[in-house]
Amino acid sequence: MSRPPLHHPFLHPFLAELLASGAVSAVTALVGTADRIEASGAAGVARRDRAADLDTCFDLGSLTKPFVATLALALDEAGELPLALPVGEVWPQADPRLARLPLADLLCHRAGFAAWAPLYERCTSREEALALLLGGELLGEAPGTYSDLDFILWARAAEERLGRPLWDLLAERVLAPLGLSSPPGITLAPGDQPFVAESLMGTGKEVELAAEQGRAIADLGPPAPGEVQDGNARFLIGLGVALPGNAGLFGRARDLWRLGVEWLRPGRLFSEEAKTAALARGEGLYALGWVRRNVEGSAGPAIGPHSFGHSGFAGGSLWIDPERERILVLLGARTDPAVNLNLWRRRFHALAYDEGTAGA
Repeated sequence: MSRPPLHHPFLHPFLAELLASGAVSAVTALVGTADRIEASGAAGVARRDRAADLDTCFDLGSLTKPFVATLALALDEAGELPLALPVGEVWPQADPRLARLPLADLLCHRAGFAAWAPLYERCTSREEALALLLGGELLGEAPGTYSDLDFILWARAAEERLGRPLWDLLAERVLAPLGLSSPPGITLAPGDQPFVAESLMGTGKEVELAAEQGRAIADLGPPAPGEVQDGNARFLIGLGVALPGNAGLFGRARDLWRLGVEWLRPGRLFSEEAKTAALARGEGLYALGWVRRNVEGSAGPAIGPHSFGHSGFAGGSLWIDPERERILVLLGARTDPAVNLNLWRRRFHALAYDEGTAGA
């Protein structure tokens, strides 16, 4: 893994074009195998007059979810927090529709939660937020509805059952074994650090979602440098929740590559059998912690049909292609929530394979 990255012809023109589109203010990309990084590059301005480079950390947004799911798998295999444990055994007061579900259903988006809810507008404390999640008011959607609320609740269940902050569990059971503990590595919202790409995007999309629910909320504006963009994550972190579960992590492209290596070739955190079972869980698009390949989504047709990955609203994506044993990472500081970044992600995947950086 110590071999230097190769810089293939397709990558830098692609990054320059993505930057010129105005969709991101900074971007890094990587293509690798389980053994080495094959191609990598960076473009744009990370912080004021500081150019983005391969050490730039980005707000991972929902790319936090695969890290949390990796922790869940490790804890399940160790027998410390079974995925089969019913929610009601953690919280007997939970709505019956929720209480009977195994914790695994939260990580496969099968609880029936609303796709989103402005916890920061509806709650004033951690206790109120938990009561809202458990009370049933936010339930009623079809199983398989993607929701941040699933992961927020699983995170609280892990802390309740194991008596430790989620960040401590993640750092000990996932980040340290993968060599991601040393800074910058994978960090919680790190604040105003020179290695962090500044986010220029506010929460206008959340304003739209709230309006669809009949609620008027204000745009929170772009986060302070090194703080999380997601509104609910900002709220929960402000209440002392170190890692909300749905978002909150920052990292570099090669940090995501290291996570991808474990999912290509398990052994340090969990077994091949556990990985296979995790990817078989759920139905439709969502496996445990991951999204299955969808030609019209962020994956596109270039990568193999058994590929799995995830994207983050803040601007990033990670895809793992087991057929070709490739890991593809595209991290950006998104500026415009209206731009369809999936078009750029699909193009990145297609160019990577066309250029031979990830040949069959």
